Amino acid sequence: MSGTKLDLKTSESQREQEKKNEQILRGIVDFSRNMDWISENQEKLRKKYPNKYIAVVNLKVIDSDSDLQILIRKLKEKGKSPSEIPIEFIAEKPTRLIL
Repeated sequence: MSGTKLDLKTSESQREQEKKNEQILRGIVDFSRNMDWISENQEKLRKKYPNKYIAVVNLKVIDSDSDLQILIRKLKEKGKSPSEIPIEFIAEKPTRLIL
């Protein structure tokens, strides 16, 4: 009997861990998708948010500010976790790298 209880606890624990892993993976995929969207929409974003930091969720800019700390504060006030949201500075002019 105790082996069965242990098996049930183990399988519950495994299911919980699998759910956590799925949430983490979903978060990584969403973050990556939002970063790709930012890259693909640089020109439009440059026109609308020149020299501002933007925060993107579900392929939409949810907030922006020229001051990163203020943007982070605004996100926290909305109940968002800044560490889980792509935040990107949108320069008015494209950056050129010389290698």
